[in-house]
Amino acid sequence: MNKRILGFGLASAMAIAAAGASAQNVPAEFVVSGDTAAEIYDYTTINLATAERITQACQRLAIERGVQVSIYIIDNDGNYVYMHRMDGQGWIQIATAEMKARTALMGRHASKERMNRVTRNPLAEYQQIQLGFFPNSGGLPIIVNNQLIGAIGVGGSAPRVNEGWSDEICAQKALTEVIGPQPPLIEDLPRERVDSGENRPVPSFAAAIPPASSLPAEFVVSGGAASRVHRQSNLR
Repeated sequence: MNKRILGFGLASAMAIAAAGASAQNVPAEFVVSGDTAAEIYDYTTINLATAERITQACQRLAIERGVQVSIYIIDNDGNYVYMHRMDGQGWIQIATAEMKARTALMGRHASKERMNRVTRNPLAEYQQIQLGFFPNSGGLPIIVNNQLIGAIGVGGSAPRVNEGWSDEICAQKALTEVIGPQPPLIEDLPRERVDSGENRPVPSFAAAIPPASSLPAEFVVSGGAASRVHRQSNLR
């Protein structure tokens, strides 16, 4: 029995040591560490100080461009870490910044990747939304030494890509300034020409008199009301 207990304790110690060793791949300055990390059994989650520095860098870039943004940072479990909005930002800008961050976290890539899927196939947008993604650019995973430690979402400013500005560019420049080189931004796909529908057959309904129905009028919408909804089988 004592040997089994000793063996179990040794195995546990080795597992903890292995976790600590893998955590060394992420500099302690960027993540929760020490006793605080031990309490949550996670040495790879972005700390508050890093989130604040990234936010300050992005805000400074926005001020230099004369624009306002909202910034939302979450950890690698999706927990809220830091949110900041500049003056003039409303609920929509804040909400979309969060959705962009969560899209980047769930997809493990820039939220623009989801946007490009919709650009290539507009019919995919509803599916993306059903899956919980927000197919718009501005969200990026936060990567340190190939380890995901969180995600950032920036919203609120109109893109000026030809001038080197967008929510996404603000996020990437801030991450690079604070953490170091990040994965390159993916390509912006041009929107394809969408059929206006002018040449599509469109069903029409025309009746000089209210349509007849074989159903008893006492149970269904009938007469002029039925002609307006183009059917006489609606239950009252």
